[in-house]
Amino acid sequence: MASLSTESTPRERLDRAISVLGRVRMYWRGAAAMMAVGLAISFALALATKRVWRSEATILYRDTIQTGRDLQSSTARAARLGSKLKDALTARGTLAGVVEAFGLYPEKTARSMVEAVEEMKNHVGFRAQSSDTYVVSFTHDDPHVAQQVAARLTQILLDDYRRDSLGTATMTRDFLREELAEASSKVDAASRALATFLARNPQFQWGLNDSPYAPAPQPLGSPGAPAPAALARALSSAQPVRPVDPQLAALERQLARVEALLGAGRSPAAAPGRPLPQSVVEAQRARSAAVAAVAAAEAALAEKLTTVTPIHPDAVAAKRRVEAAKSQLTAAESALGLVRAGVTEAPAGEARALTPSRRAALAAERTALLRQIAGLRARAGGGRAPAGGEGPRAPAESAARGEGPRAPPSAADGGAEERVIELETEWHRLRLDLERAREYLKTVQANERAADLSADAAENKSETELDVLDQAYLPSRPDRGRGRVFFAGAAVTFFFALGVAGARVLLNDTLYDGGDIHALGGPALLAAMPELPARPPLRERTIVPAYYAEPPGASGYGTEPPGGPGYGAEPPGAAGPGPEPPGGLGHDAEPPGAPAEAAPAGAAPEDTLRDSLDLGDCEGVDRSSWSAPEAPLACVGVRSFARAGGPAFDGPEVEIIGADLDPEGHGVFELLRGAPAPALAALRVLRHRLDQRRAGEPLAVAVVSPGRAEGKTALAVRLAMTLAEAERARVLLVDGHLACPRVAATLGLRLPAHASFSEQLRRRMAGEIRPLGVIAVSQSLSVLAEPSHEASYPAALHSVHFEAAMRTLRRYHDYVVIDGPPVLGSGDANVIEDASDGIVLVARASLTRASSLTRAAEQLGDRRILGVVLNDVAPRPVARKRVCIDGEPAGQSV
Repeated sequence: MASLSTESTPRERLDRAISVLGRVRMYWRGAAAMMAVGLAISFALALATKRVWRSEATILYRDTIQTGRDLQSSTARAARLGSKLKDALTARGTLAGVVEAFGLYPEKTARSMVEAVEEMKNHVGFRAQSSDTYVVSFTHDDPHVAQQVAARLTQILLDDYRRDSLGTATMTRDFLREELAEASSKVDAASRALATFLARNPQFQWGLNDSPYAPAPQPLGSPGAPAPAALARALSSAQPVRPVDPQLAALERQLARVEALLGAGRSPAAAPGRPLPQSVVEAQRARSAAVAAVAAAEAALAEKLTTVTPIHPDAVAAKRRVEAAKSQLTAAESALGLVRAGVTEAPAGEARALTPSRRAALAAERTALLRQIAGLRARAGGGRAPAGGEGPRAPAESAARGEGPRAPPSAADGGAEERVIELETEWHRLRLDLERAREYLKTVQANERAADLSADAAENKSETELDVLDQAYLPSRPDRGRGRVFFAGAAVTFFFALGVAGARVLLNDTLYDGGDIHALGGPALLAAMPELPARPPLRERTIVPAYYAEPPGASGYGTEPPGGPGYGAEPPGAAGPGPEPPGGLGHDAEPPGAPAEAAPAGAAPEDTLRDSLDLGDCEGVDRSSWSAPEAPLACVGVRSFARAGGPAFDGPEVEIIGADLDPEGHGVFELLRGAPAPALAALRVLRHRLDQRRAGEPLAVAVVSPGRAEGKTALAVRLAMTLAEAERARVLLVDGHLACPRVAATLGLRLPAHASFSEQLRRRMAGEIRPLGVIAVSQSLSVLAEPSHEASYPAALHSVHFEAAMRTLRRYHDYVVIDGPPVLGSGDANVIEDASDGIVLVARASLTRASSLTRAAEQLGDRRILGVVLNDVAPRPVARKRVCIDGEPAGQSV
C-alpha cells in the first residue's frame, strides 16, 4: 500500500520561510517609528557633519636589477613589502613629525601628542592597489592641507625605504666580505696541512688538480716510461725478498686495485648489473658457452649466405648475431682473466665505465706503482737486481697467471699495518677538508659578488626602487559630505528596523497558521478555519414550550395559552399521560413552530403551525377539536427520546421541553448560511474525521481552548450544525462552560428558567427524578444550555450527576458536542475530559500562544485529545488583542 511521506519538501520549506518573513508586516508600525527616528537622527548628523576631502598618491614598486640572491618572485616581494610600508607609514614618530610640521589637530595636540597621532591614524590610508602599486591617502577638512600632507607622507615613505635598503645592502656586503676572508684562510690551512702530510709521506701524491708542483704521472707508452713487461721482468728477476715494508704492501694493494679497474673497464662482463663469476670453473664454463655461441652464429651466417646476398636483411641480422656472440666471448674471456687474477667483483666506489682520459690516468698510475714497487724491492734487496726467475712476481704478472696476491710473511709487524691504516685515513681526511673548504669558498665568493651588486645598486638607486607614479592631487569633490552621511544613516536605520522586526517575529510564539502547529510537534492539526466576516448577532427568539415540560412548581413562560390548560394541565381530548402518541416530536419529526403571533400576515395561526410541523403521524387524535396553540403542545409534550433497538425504560430519560421555530428564516442555521466556502469545507473535513473516530457508535466531543476569546463556542455551535446537516445524525449541543455560558446567546435563544442544564442537575442532586429536558432547534439538532450568561448552579459541573447525564445523553444521540471551558486557570476542562470521548483543542490564529497550547495539551494529556483546530486564520498575519464585553472576552465569531 502506498504511503505519503511526512517529510517536508524543499518547496514547502521555502513557502514556510516566506510565510514567516511575511509576518514582519505585523510590526510595520514599530518599524516605521524606528525608521522615522533614525532618519531624523541621520538628518541631524548630516547637518552637523563637516565636509572631508581626500587626496591620494600612488607609489610604484619596480625591480630593475636581479642579483639572484632573492628566490622570491616580484609579486611575493611586493606583497611582503606592503605590510612593511604600512607599518612604516603609521609609525608614531612619522606621524608626530607631520603633525608638528603642519600644525594639525591643535586641540588634541595641546592635550597630548599621543591623542593627535591617534586621530591622524584614523585619517591616514594605505592600500595595495595591485601587485606592485600602493596608494597613500589622507583626509582633512581643508583640501590643500590634505594634498600637502599626502605628498609629505609619500616622500617620507620613499626616503625611509631607500635608506633602509641601502643600509641593509651595505651591512650584507660587509658581512660577506668577512666571511670570504675567513673561507680563504680555511682553504689555505687545509692546503698547508695536506702539503705537510705529502711532504712527510711521499708515497701519497697530489691529485691532478691539487697542485702545479705535483709530479705528473706518465702514461704507458710515453717516451722515457718503461714498458710494463720490462718492469715485470725487472721485478721478477729481483732477489726474493719478503715484503715486510708496510709501504710496499700498500703499493701492491693499490696496484691490484688499478689492475682490476683496467680489466673491468676493458671487460663487458664487468658492466653495471652483471656480476663476475665466483670461481674459475664457472668462468671457464661461461667461456665455453660463448665459444659455442660464436660457432653456431657463424654457421647460421654461412647458411644464410648460401641462399641470399650479404646485403639481405636476414644476412645482416645473422652478422649482428655473430658480432654479439663474439662480444660475449670477449666478455667471458675477460671475466676468466679477472677471476684467475683473484678479482670477483668491481671495487666499490669506482666508476665502472672508463673514459679514455680515465683509462690513461689508470695506466700511468699502474706504471708509477710498478716503478715504486721495483724501487722498494731493490732497496730491500741491498741494491742488487734479482737474479733468475726465483724472485717474487709482480701483482700484475701474478694476476695474469691466475694467482692471487701473495700474503705478507707471517712475521709482519702488526704495528706497521696499523700505521698504514692511519696514514690512509689521515690522507683521505685532509683531502676531504680541502675539498669542503674550496666548496665553501666558492659559495661565499658568489654571495659576496651578489652583495656587492646589491650594495652598488642601492647606492645608485637602481635595484629595487619605489617611485611616485601619481603625485598627490588637489581634491575637487568632498570624500564624505552631508548627503553621504544621511544616506548611510538611512541605510543603517532601514536594516536596523528590519532586524528588530525580524527578531520580534522569531521571538514571538503566537500561532498564525498550520505550520506553527506542525512545528510544535504536539497534537495534530485537524482543520484550519478561515477568518469569517463580521455579521450582526442572530435575532432573539422565544422558545415554543412543549406539553408536560414544566416541572411542578416551576414558573411558566408568562401567560396560560388562551382557551387551553397550562403547562401542568392536560390538553383537551387527551387521555392523561398515557401512551406516547406516534406523531410526537422526536428525531423523525419537525420541531414545533413559533407562536401564532409570529405567523405571516394573511395566514391562519393553525395553518402556519400545521405547515411548520409534520403532524401526519399524530394518528388517533381529533385535530378538529384542537385550537392552534394546543395542537403542537399535544404532540410535543408527550414525546420522549427512544433509540430504535435500544433498551426500554419505565419513563423517558430525555424529553423535548421546547422547540425553536423561525418561519421567517432558517433559525440557528443562519450561522452557516453566511459562512464562506473554505469555512464550510474545514467544518466538513472536521466532521469527516469525527465520523471516522465514531465508527458507528455514539461519540461525545468536547470543544475546549487554552484560554478565553479563542472562538471555541462559535466553533462548537457550527460543528454541531455541520454534524446534523441534512439530518445525517442526531446531535445534541451542550453548554459545558457553566462558569460563563454562551451557547444560548450565540444561537439567539430565549430559554425558560427550568430549561437550565445546571438547574436540572441541581434538581437531580436534590433527589428529584425527571427526564433531562432539551430544546429542539431542528429535527436532528437539540440544545441543552443555560438561559442567561450566568449558570444558576455552576458547581453542578463537578457532581457525579454531570457524568451520569453525559452517559444518558450519549445513549440518545449520535453526537454530543460539549462547549467546554478554557483549560488553563481551572480544572473544569479535566472534568469535561472525563465525561467525553474526545477533546478538540481550539486555538485562535494571531492570538493563542504556542506555550499556552503546549501547556493545555500537557494538562489534558494525550489520552483523549483528537487534535487542534486553528480558528480565525487570516490571509495575512495580524496582531490581535483580547477585548472583553460585559466582563467576558469577545472575539468568538469563529
